[in-house]
Amino acid sequence: MVRNLTDKPRRLSDNSFRIVDEEGLVVLPGPAVVNVLNRVGTRVFALIDGKRTVEEIVQQITDEFDVPHDQALVDVDIYLSELVQAGMVAPADENPEGAVS
Repeated sequence: MVRNLTDKPRRLSDNSFRIVDEEGLVVLPGPAVVNVLNRVGTRVFALIDGKRTVEEIVQQITDEFDVPHDQALVDVDIYLSELVQAGMVAPADENPEGAVS
């Protein structure tokens, strides 16, 4: 599933995000769930700011991690879907209330 490359995904504001030793830590509200992100996942999550498009995020990952654009596109797309399902990112078509910009 390749989402619209002009979408601007947003992190949800009720999540707490910190980077520690190149790993991202995201704490979800409620029964305090902590998600640990690997180096690439941390970078993608940090780039999700409601201002960058999916294509801009993919290009940044391509440049920083020396990965082919087509592979980065597929990986970022899958990862964004997982983040939406986990309640860490708002879908691009969702009202931005509660989202970080």
